[in-house]
Formats: sequence, structure tokens, C-alpha cells
Amino acid sequence: MTLLKPFLIIIKSFLFYLFDSLALWKVPSPQLNELELVFLIRQDAIGDFVMWLDTAKEYRNIFPPDKYKIVLAGNKIWCDLAEELPYWDEILMVDVKQFKTFSRYRWDFLRKVRNLGVQISIQPTFSREFYQGDALVRASGALRKVSSAGDMANRNWLKKFIANSWNTELIPASTETLTELERNAEFFSGLTNYTHLTCYPQLDIPDFWLSSEWKEKTFYILVPGTSGAVAGKEWPPAFFSDLATKVFRQTGWEGLICGTKQEHSLGEQILKQSDAHLQNLCGQKTLVELAGVLSQSRLTISNDTGSVFLSSAVGTLSVCILGGGHFGRFVPYPDLPGQTNHLKTVYHKMPCYGCNWVCIFPIIEGEPTPCIANISVDAFWKQVRPLLISCPYTDFL
Repeated sequence: MTLLKPFLIIIKSFLFYLFDSLALWKVPSPQLNELELVFLIRQDAIGDFVMWLDTAKEYRNIFPPDKYKIVLAGNKIWCDLAEELPYWDEILMVDVKQFKTFSRYRWDFLRKVRNLGVQISIQPTFSREFYQGDALVRASGALRKVSSAGDMANRNWLKKFIANSWNTELIPASTETLTELERNAEFFSGLTNYTHLTCYPQLDIPDFWLSSEWKEKTFYILVPGTSGAVAGKEWPPAFFSDLATKVFRQTGWEGLICGTKQEHSLGEQILKQSDAHLQNLCGQKTLVELAGVLSQSRLTISNDTGSVFLSSAVGTLSVCILGGGHFGRFVPYPDLPGQTNHLKTVYHKMPCYGCNWVCIFPIIEGEPTPCIANISVDAFWKQVRPLLISCPYTDFL
């Protein structure tokens, strides 16, 4: 099977290419637009979107609304948040799971994109996806198509060759190890030919996003899931339970367990095993509502998932339980002079860091990888307790 894998990938790539070609064949003439249409393409996860916000807001400056209409093709998991931001004129929501299949959904969506009448398509994603973002670049039919030269994390040589041919411009990407924040700044600098300084993402929360229920309460947030993105990234539920007990005994704060609807049972497990005062809110908040609650929290403790990036962006002290798969790619954040970094990390460094979550150790299904499992509750508490002491509005019992 291992020997057949390269050939199966080639066959799959060809079938997607053929499917998309048929979908785009004889599409009705694109609509005529009064303004030049700029098509921004972001298909990645919540954390990636949050880290992109610092440069995302700058596109409005180089494409002013009196001359350009900006349409964002965004992943539906974060589109409710994107709709609240003034950086674009329209959002084309993409159900990524449906789009990655040979489905009627993919067929119709590709034709819809071709019919938009795009003049400029821009794909700033560093780790490009052949079946997603690259396919939308092709579907746009734009005269000017710009993408990051990117890496090979999600592509082989064939996908790279084909997808690069769909672009008119490729923004060079440094071979140095850079964080996603620095990659976003690098792409924007290459696009505009002037240096864009790397900044931590910031999201200003309007009053109507805030929860009246929690306005007068002192609480912190636990995020024990990872939405199933990568197996083995989750700190054990029992560890979260023990940690919640320590935080409660030290501060008296109530803890809110946040996550997706599918993680509700995980929240219940933590709640039942802990002596702390906890509430399980998994599946009860939209992303916008979650952003509001995170901004009211004293502290967020989370696995490496989108919520911890959102939490730090709204200015809340946030601690990420970090494994080694993507160490240095997303977090830890780089030190940026003159800026406040709200995102802290706790990790257990191992020689195999940087494995792209292809673990060299045998992993039991449902169990964390060694780099996660080796972060003990006591080791975590030793690093977090000083942060609590310096946290504003902390009253120790």
C-alpha cells in the first residue's frame, strides 16, 4: 500500500482537476461589476484566521471602497466572526468538508466563483491546499492571481507544479523558520512592496458582544478540546480537572468549560472529576459570543486550538498547552518590541519537536502524544501560578 500511495495521490489529483474543469466549462459570462472585485481566499482554521487579522485589516487600505469591492471566501467555522469585521464588503462562506468531495456542492460553488467577475484573486495562505484554496484561485478566472509561494506541507511536486501555473504572481516565502504572524506580514510586504511590521492580532470587542450574565462575575475559562483537528493534541481530561481544583482553591474563581457541541461530554467528564466550581458551556456559544465571554474572563487555559488565539487577541491572559508537532510555526509567539503578548505557552521540549504531528512513538487511540502527556499538572501549575499572582483583579484566598 505504501508503494501505491504516490500513484493514488496522482490519480486523485487528476480526478479533481478533471472534475473542476468540467464544473468550470461553459459557465455563463461573469457578472459586470461597477467596482473592481478583489477575491480574498482563506480556508484554514479559526486560529489561522485570528492570526491573519493584523494584516487582513490592511487590505481595505490598499483596496479602498470607492474603487474596489472585497469579497472574502472564508471557512464557515469562523464566518460569523468575520461578518462583524469591516475589512471586506461581502463574505462567501465555504463548507470546507463538503467542498473537498466530488459533490454537487463543490460543482455549484466553483461555478458561482467563476461567475463573480473577479479581477484580482489573493491567497495569502503559506501552507496552500490544492483541493481548496488553489482550486478557488483557478475558479476565480481573475486576470491577476496572487498566492504565497508557500511550503510543501500540504502538497507534492505535482500539485505544486499545477497550482503554481494557475497564478500570475507568487510572493516569495523565506526559507527561514517563521511564525504564522511573520508569514502573514511577509506576504503582505511582498504584495505591496513596502515593509509591514509583524504585530500581535487585536480584536476590539463592542459592548453588544458582551454577556450580561457574566458581566459582574469573576471567572476563568478552560478549553479542553481541539475540535478533533489532530489526534493526540489534547491534554488529558483528568489533568484539566486537577488543574481546575488548584485554580479554584487558589482564587475562588468559577470556571467555564468552553468548546464545540461535540465536546460537551468531555466538559461533563472534567466537571464531574473536579472539586472546583465549574459550568459546562460546550456547544452553547457562537464564535462571536465566545469572543465576548473570553474578553470578560480573567484567564484562559487551553489546548492548542483556535480559542486560545481568539482569547489573546481580545486582550485576555491566555495559556496554551503546547505540543511539538508545529512548535514555532504558530506558537510560541515571537517577542515583538513595544507590544504586549497575552499568549503564554507551557510545553515539555523533546528532541522530536517539529514532527508535523507525525509522531515517532506508538500512540494508543484516544491518548495524548508524549510531548503533551509529559506536561504534568504540577509542572503546568508551577509556570501558571506566578501569572495568576500578577493577574489584575486577583484576590487570593
